[in-house]
Amino acid sequence: METVSDAPEKVDFFISYAGVERAWAEWVAYHLQQHGFSIEFDHWHWRAGDNTTVRMSDALTRADRFLALLSPSYFERRRYTWDEWTAAYDDRERGPRDFVPLHVAELEKSRIPALLRPIKAGILHGKGEEEALAELLRAVGGPEAPETRPGFPGAASATPVVPEAAADVPRLPAAQPKASHVPPRLPLFTGRDEVLDHIRTTFRSRSSGQALHGMGGVGKTQTALEYCHRFASQYDTVWWLDAEQTVTLDSQLADLAHALRVVPTTMPVADAAQSARQYLRTHGRWLLVFDNAEDPETFRTLLPEGDGHVLITSRDPGWHSLAAPVDLGLFARDESRALLAGYVPELPEGEADRLAEALGDLPLALSQAGSLMATSGLSAETYLNDLAATSRLLDHHTATTYQHTSLGAAVRISWGHLARIHPVASELLRICAFLAPEPIPLDTWITKEGVRLPPPLEPLAGDPVAVADTIGAMARLGLVRFRKGGLTVHRLTAAILRNDSAADARAHAKDLIVSVRPADDGRSPVSWQEWAGLLPHVLALSEAWTHDEAMRRLSLHATQYLFFRGTGPAAHEAAETLHRRWSAELGPDHPDSVAVGTLLSGALNYLGRYRQALRVIEDVVELSRNALSDEHERTLDASEALAITLGNLGRFEEARALITETLHAFRRTLGDHHPRIFGSVQLHAGAIGFLGRHKEARVILTEIVDRSRAALGDDHPDTLFCVCSLAMTLNHLEKHSQAQAMLQDVLDRSRTVLGEDHPMTLHASQCVASTMSYLGHHVQARTLLQSTLDRSRTTLGADHVSTLVGTQLLGATLLALGQNMQATTLLQESFDRSRATLGDDHPNTLNTAALLSDGLASLGRRRDARALSRDTYERCHRTLGDDHLLTKNATKLMEMLKRRSRR
Repeated sequence: METVSDAPEKVDFFISYAGVERAWAEWVAYHLQQHGFSIEFDHWHWRAGDNTTVRMSDALTRADRFLALLSPSYFERRRYTWDEWTAAYDDRERGPRDFVPLHVAELEKSRIPALLRPIKAGILHGKGEEEALAELLRAVGGPEAPETRPGFPGAASATPVVPEAAADVPRLPAAQPKASHVPPRLPLFTGRDEVLDHIRTTFRSRSSGQALHGMGGVGKTQTALEYCHRFASQYDTVWWLDAEQTVTLDSQLADLAHALRVVPTTMPVADAAQSARQYLRTHGRWLLVFDNAEDPETFRTLLPEGDGHVLITSRDPGWHSLAAPVDLGLFARDESRALLAGYVPELPEGEADRLAEALGDLPLALSQAGSLMATSGLSAETYLNDLAATSRLLDHHTATTYQHTSLGAAVRISWGHLARIHPVASELLRICAFLAPEPIPLDTWITKEGVRLPPPLEPLAGDPVAVADTIGAMARLGLVRFRKGGLTVHRLTAAILRNDSAADARAHAKDLIVSVRPADDGRSPVSWQEWAGLLPHVLALSEAWTHDEAMRRLSLHATQYLFFRGTGPAAHEAAETLHRRWSAELGPDHPDSVAVGTLLSGALNYLGRYRQALRVIEDVVELSRNALSDEHERTLDASEALAITLGNLGRFEEARALITETLHAFRRTLGDHHPRIFGSVQLHAGAIGFLGRHKEARVILTEIVDRSRAALGDDHPDTLFCVCSLAMTLNHLEKHSQAQAMLQDVLDRSRTVLGEDHPMTLHASQCVASTMSYLGHHVQARTLLQSTLDRSRTTLGADHVSTLVGTQLLGATLLALGQNMQATTLLQESFDRSRATLGDDHPNTLNTAALLSDGLASLGRRRDARALSRDTYERCHRTLGDDHLLTKNATKLMEMLKRRSRR
């Protein structure tokens, strides 16, 4: 591919176009060169820092012919194109044949200057690629179009180049992506051509990520949206993600996977999201927009990999290590005038200047003003007077939480007009301002049975037509926007409305989301989709309603949803925030503080931070026992969580005694058949089994599995875990075939309901593989264990106990297959990590040590093997007792190694 740094002395064509039509310019430039013409095209031949006026004048002098790509934007006076075509047409040495106009968009004849109307223009828009190419070549007098279509374009090299390889061929701008999810294009988008050109050029120079940053209200989202629509034809996939609440990203990526048809629509969210990420890693020519991303560090592991483009919008400028920064400032004055003229075409330039000056050239404020003037017929003079009065009021308002007094005034004026023409819409907007800047599915919520609305809004309940009319009234004034899943209120608009609203609006917002909450407590997969949509709004309101019991319950269950959904880091963040706040405001021994503290310990266990989990849950249990009694339900929940944590730390005898005590208390307070005790019974059976009483454990687990299936269903996570425990008990009783059938069913259900990466699925997968090994199917076990281990490392981390167990199991399977070197290396890694994470005396460490001893012996390192096996036996004897299975196995291994050493 030829690198072009400067155009030749004489060229056939200078290509003139408005910035909005750059995709057309790239397509035309490429095909002209492919057919033997020399060209000058600014984005291929002009360097950053060049004097644009000088380069344009020089190009017009050196180009034999002038090719103009005509569209409504081309003849806007503020654009360079006006200077270009007038200079070219006034050139006395250039005849009519030398001026080649081509229509690339619908353009009314009346908008074409009279001088150009007599010149016959070719039409490229509205045609297929072959037909458009033939029209281009006819217009320039070139050869016939080829019969075969050029290949799909890829990224350009790091220096300005003219596309030549098939992978670099620009697409016809009328083409559509195979998969696209982008909010509608803004009909009055104005300006930002230089920014958009910069984004496009930077992407074509192989920058895979860019972060569009700037203060609130400058139009970051709108600029990113315009880029998506302007260059959509150059991508296979264009997908928009609301990134402010990172906990919702998986569901949005799952939607992408469904649109690409790489997974069935029934696949769980986590699996579908992972499939989307894998697709992006292995495919190119995609664009993902992360809108309103907050903390760059949070996104270090969330941004996709692959040969595609990522565009981020953020108020935070600190994206340098992840993406090329693009600073978006206020409008230039001509851009402000153009935006106002889009709303009010007859607005005199002087009045537009005064409005722009008063509104600080802030795009959001200008849009608010333009929308109101266009809708209400308000004159610029009246608006300016109102704006001045409102701004003076704001100057003395110390409680404002936004940066621009002018924006506050603009919002207040529009809101006041809405209150006069549609009071119901005004009241509803006040409520929406207290929700998250994420899609608000009002059409679904307000028609839901049992929804709670203040008296002025009660007529909307159950009336979708009235709801649509109300939302439309807000949208027409630019106060809300439509997005997939509902409407959104700009965060600055919302801040202004919140600042001016009475406390009852926040209360009505709270009542609304409490009344539309899912019916369960976040544990059941059936309602997880509902929880995903509600979660951002719960998080937005929870801080203000610490003292409201219904809101606390909703916040607790939303966090519980995150935990049971398998999103451990998000659950930990939410639980830690609630625990800190509730402990401070309600007291650490309040029942709800105890409940969220218990949930926090569970999240820490999920993350493998067992010692930290123990510190948290020991405090919670002590506080609960002192304040609530030993048999209060919150105390029992906490005690059960303490038993689990003790078990994770290898303190099995303490865990067994505590879970037995807790189970008896649960039975006294709830009865034998309450679903809440199923987990406790399962833990109790596991403790009995750990002592070698597997027949007794089997009887208990068989009964609890039947109860759980009847009460919760076959697919509930609690049922799946109980069945898993029963199957592993059958393995201990040498009933491997029966166990295998049960475990495979659990694994299939877990994959379908919970997803491949859910901790329950990973556990079931390990259990299936263990049973395969019991049956002698070591090759199949190795394959399943390797794939499970890869997922566990990615999802849970290398030091998580589930990952360590998986590493241990894979090492044992490799030993069984005679792959001793690979097995020993893997077991040594697992042993070192287990010692560091769990301690030298933890049963997982001891079991791994025993296997490692066997591996070392198989490699001829018998002295090392004997020393490790002796140490392992002594630790088992000291911590577990002589009757424990691990101690017995360690004894056998030590004796076997002794016999080998005598040979």
